[in-house]
Amino acid sequence: MSAHLNFFGHEIIHLVLTALVAIFLFWRFRDFRLIFASFVFGIFIDVDHWFDYFSYFGLGVNLSNFFDVGSYMEPAGKIYVLLHGWEFVILSWLLGKGIGRKLKIDGLEWAISLSYLGHLLWDSFAVPAPFWAYSFIYRLLSNFSLEGFNGI
Repeated sequence: MSAHLNFFGHEIIHLVLTALVAIFLFWRFRDFRLIFASFVFGIFIDVDHWFDYFSYFGLGVNLSNFFDVGSYMEPAGKIYVLLHGWEFVILSWLLGKGIGRKLKIDGLEWAISLSYLGHLLWDSFAVPAPFWAYSFIYRLLSNFSLEGFNGI
């Protein structure tokens, strides 16, 4: 039960940080679309946990196991979280800049990248792992090893 509370508490912090980014950007640019973009990119990043879950348990869904990330990452010895990467902050800014220009949405690059960055900063603070563990390239080079992620 405590794993569920930890997971939900962790996600609530993501929501709060994303809301702060969204409020600031709405205040700065006065565009409601930035609120939506902030929440999509500040929260959506965690969809990658499903890849880790399915790679260990297969296609069946047990929410109790899903919310207990240790139930599949530790025995598998792998941590993929494919969307969690410092490198993607820069890519998200570039993506937002390009889409923002096409759709004429000023500040979209900031909504996307600051929400993404806030998510990663909270994860790197809350999860006891070295800074480089949230580099996609580092995890790829270490074969997504849980030991590599933990800095062992």
